Amino acid sequence: MLAQIAIVGLVGVVAWVYQAIKPPPPKICGSRNGPPVTATRIKLRDGRYLAYKELGVPKERAKHKIIYVHGFDQCRLDALPVTM
Repeated sequence: MLAQIAIVGLVGVVAWVYQAIKPPPPKICGSRNGPPVTATRIKLRDGRYLAYKELGVPKERAKHKIIYVHGFDQCRLDALPVTM
């Protein structure tokens, strides 16, 4: 009987510690009370957004346009190693 009470008490303490150290839920960018959206992006026809990053010389001086489509495990912030 005493062992069962000790186990229930231990489970209660573990649950309390878990709730105390659990981080708050993440805030989604652009939602109410969330951080603002800072990426340059365009809205697609189906309602999703596509974020992009422009690198290199200004558009007025550019002679060529290169579009770099990254792989699944990369993001728009990965730079393409091209000499300028």
